Amino acid sequence: MSSQESPEQLEKPEKIYLPRTSESEQLKKIRHTASHVMAMAVQKLFPKAQVTIGPWIENGFYYDFDNPEPFTEKDLKAIQKEMVKIVNSKLPVIREEVSREEAERRIKEIREPYKLEILSDIKQEPITIYHLGDRWWDLCAGPHVENTADLNPKAIELESVAGAYWRGDETKAQLQRIYATAWETPEQLAEYKRRKEEALRRDHRKLGKELGLFIFSDEVGPGLPLWTPKGTVLRSILEDFLKQEQLKRGYLPVVTPHIARVDLFKTSGHWQKYKEDMFPLMAEDEEAEKHEQGFVLKPMNCPFHIQIYKSELRSYRDLPMRLAEFGTVYRYEQSGELGGLTRVRGFTVDDSHLFVTPEQLDSEFLNVVDLILSVFNKLQLKNFKARLSFRDP
Repeated sequence: MSSQESPEQLEKPEKIYLPRTSESEQLKKIRHTASHVMAMAVQKLFPKAQVTIGPWIENGFYYDFDNPEPFTEKDLKAIQKEMVKIVNSKLPVIREEVSREEAERRIKEIREPYKLEILSDIKQEPITIYHLGDRWWDLCAGPHVENTADLNPKAIELESVAGAYWRGDETKAQLQRIYATAWETPEQLAEYKRRKEEALRRDHRKLGKELGLFIFSDEVGPGLPLWTPKGTVLRSILEDFLKQEQLKRGYLPVVTPHIARVDLFKTSGHWQKYKEDMFPLMAEDEEAEKHEQGFVLKPMNCPFHIQIYKSELRSYRDLPMRLAEFGTVYRYEQSGELGGLTRVRGFTVDDSHLFVTPEQLDSEFLNVVDLILSVFNKLQLKNFKARLSFRDP
């Protein structure tokens, strides 16, 4: 989604410059408006298609449709051709504010049930609608360009069609998601395609198969990789290297179970917030299941490390305590979201948790960043971006 600056690594860092992301606001508007143009084109060519959501994303945008027939490569070409016509029509992009009742009336009038459900989730009023001229409109918070003429049709390209479930729920309607990319200039599009081709050449799924490193089996289940002897040797070498780097910096290795009582995750808050993304509860009987008592596969290592820390009385002299584990966790990713080793249902996290005094916080944070940069440097990983997350208030 963005360009980034290389982080600066210092031997004894006083400051760490994390990669910053910057994104052209105009590019965001272009992609957002392009998604509306695509939806308008689809509904003109396929009148039975119902629209759902269409956000801008990294490198482009997508829109989900409920259409009776699957979209084909031929359909994508026709949709792109229709998009060019819409762009060249120079339609003004008009923002309108309406009451909830008026928005509901209009949605019912055009028979868009998904939009009606989206409307029910919108809390604020008035409701904002964006029009493409007087031909098409959508519920949307924006932002958008002022006119379809602000889009360059030579810098927009439809890429693929994938399956998606409404609301990411496998029990709900299966939709068709059209992915596309959009840029400010044709030159930017060409550069993106060059980078994409290079990434495909290095795709771990392609290399993993060619080198015989890992496999997937339908009998085992989707999203559960099996490491071959070659892959296991490679993985062990990498893990040993990382463990040595951690030991040199005072990390203490631990091992925790793959399952735990569900109460542990109720205490941590994982059960309340991520229950739908966890594997189902393993209860001993119906009564236990009714009261949500039993065991679950762990989605995170954090609660286990906290249990180790709190297992005995600690002094400030024991701090900082740095616990590290190559812990395997399990998350019930939707089947349509699984892909290679990047989205799986069982994976190993090089995880660590630091217990520190307030006075140690700054230096420990810098040491963690220095460890990451040192490892990346030794592995020659240069093209990356970082995200800093804070705890919930």
